[in-house]
Amino acid sequence: MASGQKATARKSERDRGYDGGRDVWLAIARQHLVRYGVSAVKVERLAKALRVTRGGFYWQFKNLDDLLASLLADWEVNNSSAWLRALRKEGTPVERFNRLIDVLIEEDDYSPAYDMAVREWALTSKAARAAILRVDAKRIAAIEDLMRDAGYEPAEARIRARVTYYHQVGYYAMRENEPKDVRRQNAALYRRILTGLRD
Repeated sequence: MASGQKATARKSERDRGYDGGRDVWLAIARQHLVRYGVSAVKVERLAKALRVTRGGFYWQFKNLDDLLASLLADWEVNNSSAWLRALRKEGTPVERFNRLIDVLIEEDDYSPAYDMAVREWALTSKAARAAILRVDAKRIAAIEDLMRDAGYEPAEARIRARVTYYHQVGYYAMRENEPKDVRRQNAALYRRILTGLRD
């Protein structure tokens, strides 16, 4: 975009009272990715959802690829922070796993829908696939650390971590929709079967 065009676009956004930055565009891109898939993450469509012109987008991102890369970075950091924090915070293995269960059930700082949307995206994108592999490795490693702390030998800790993680991914992939109270009632049993950990 030429400097004159940028200035015109900037004035247009200001005239309409729009003051959203990158986070606003990322938020609407995230919503479209989760609801409709990556094919819906288009500049014109996002601008229409925000009720602004396309020009405002180019003040925040170089192009659509820049937005998509930023969206992957957002997912990789923000949709794993609560998960990893729960597992790595001080406490017994049971306390740490219970914190993870809280994260998964409450979904306050973790969105399984966001995860599933990125996994779907990864079927057609090498960048998304690479991000999935990095995140899966970090999460599995954190569960494996917990299993080792619980006294399992390295090989068993690794396998239990994988089974636990694959179970959770599969749970979302199958679009289970159990009420939270049911999930909480079953949490201790799932924990015992998956990890062998008891209160």
